[in-house]
Amino acid sequence: MSLISKLQNNKVFKNFSYLTIGNAVSQVLSLVTVLKITHFFTPDDYGLFTFITTQGLLLLALSELGIKQIIIRAIARDPERTSDLIINGSILRFLSVTGLTLIYLLYNHFFGTLDAFQVILVGACAMSHAFWNMLEYAFLGHQKMLFPSLLKIAYSILWFTSIFILPQAYFSVNNLIYIFILLNGVQGVGFVFLIKKNNLLIGPTSNFFKSTKAILIESWPYFSVMLVMIPIQSFHNIYLELNSTVDEIGFFNLARRLLAPVQMVLDYALIAAFPSLSALWISDKKKFYSIISNGFQYFMLVGLALTFLFTLFVEEIVILLFSEAYLPSVTVTQMQVWFTFLMAVNRTISIVFGAINEEKLLFKLSIINAVISIPMLYYGSQFGAYGLSVGYVLSFAILEIYLWIIFTKTIHVKIKNDLIMWFLAILLFIVSFFFSELKSIPFKLFLAILVLTPISIFLYRQKKVKNE
Repeated sequence: MSLISKLQNNKVFKNFSYLTIGNAVSQVLSLVTVLKITHFFTPDDYGLFTFITTQGLLLLALSELGIKQIIIRAIARDPERTSDLIINGSILRFLSVTGLTLIYLLYNHFFGTLDAFQVILVGACAMSHAFWNMLEYAFLGHQKMLFPSLLKIAYSILWFTSIFILPQAYFSVNNLIYIFILLNGVQGVGFVFLIKKNNLLIGPTSNFFKSTKAILIESWPYFSVMLVMIPIQSFHNIYLELNSTVDEIGFFNLARRLLAPVQMVLDYALIAAFPSLSALWISDKKKFYSIISNGFQYFMLVGLALTFLFTLFVEEIVILLFSEAYLPSVTVTQMQVWFTFLMAVNRTISIVFGAINEEKLLFKLSIINAVISIPMLYYGSQFGAYGLSVGYVLSFAILEIYLWIIFTKTIHVKIKNDLIMWFLAILLFIVSFFFSELKSIPFKLFLAILVLTPISIFLYRQKKVKNE
């Protein structure tokens, strides 16, 4: 009861709970919606649909200009800057999305496969997301994650309903994208209403050029990191467009969709923790170091358990939910889930570096990441979605050795049981790879119990030691 009481009063835990529950509902609805879409779409059509929407998200990521972490951190430390940061940041975001859409139109003319109207749809997808994305930063900075979670649930319900009531005669790539853009606009209106109702736009608004200059000067290390990381994190569709086929794009993106629940839990734990870590670095460094030293082992254990279980049972999920045309996505997903785990560890490290104002170090590390990963990803994409997924895992595994050494040296604190965690990660990857084509469900359940039992015992013993 004492533990429950502490958790209920812990802001990070509450925010993580809001985000996780809200996104769990959203992911379930989204997955069911994907089932409907893949029922009517061939892998080629699904590949085109996901290519346009994810390219829109690529433009959205570029348009951020590295200001997200700066704005959230600044609001967490000084709420009086909220109005200035959100309003001027929104204007900057609008201008950057517009400019990037024009650049993408030029790129597509020489290298791409979309027609001009489809490129406009890419830009519209980015703009509709940007409309509410900036407003969400205000809630994250104020550590009020309940309202964004409720809005995302409402959006998912509308998306789910729209797809299921849409007559089959109107089921086309363009029509689905129209609905996608419209509902993101509606979500933006919802954020405007809630941000005014909660009176979050606190403080004066400065001159746009003066305010924007200050934000960009502070955010340039993040922007530099993003530019270096974009070819790694967001060019998967472009690599496959250049070196493979549209259906391979569909398999790759379906694998990412299936991994969304795992990604969701790991990502939103970090989003919930970042504002508190940023504030703790200023107010209580001793507590900050204690959280990092103790918390990392639990984060890795949860991530490893989810990753291993997903690897074991993803084939049954695909067979149950999708047609045989999508079976090639099984091996792609089994490989991608390990990249998801490695990426989650890297993001955790970047969150910690961001909280202690080590943006320049992040930039240096991202350059090393790019040098290792980009050639391997480009080469791997010539072998389709699975080859690209192998490239992701191998390149990030190589990077992880150097990154972990730099991380532990920089923060000057010992991560508890880190060697045990990494030994367990290597062992579970080997086991999952060896049994990737295993068909026996009872034996898979036996393996799952075999792995989860020692993890549970370890967590219990850690809790017992802490209580003593």
